[in-house]
Amino acid sequence: MAGRRRRQRPDPPPTGFLDWTDSRHWAQQARPCRYCGGLTNLRDGSRKAAHKTCAEAAIAEQIAEQAAAYENERLN
Repeated sequence: MAGRRRRQRPDPPPTGFLDWTDSRHWAQQARPCRYCGGLTNLRDGSRKAAHKTCAEAAIAEQIAEQAAAYENERLN
């Protein structure tokens, strides 16, 4: 489709996408992050140890992979 411009994605907010201010995202005992292995007191929605930034990076990677798969399917 010639002449059609792709919309630029906005940058994420400086605090990230996830809101982990609820006390359920905090645990007294530090455990290894499920993504990087570093210790964290934070817990994701499944109560698994995860840094907020690691979880957001994993989500961004999943979205990019899904978008690429969609584009590949659409162009074929």
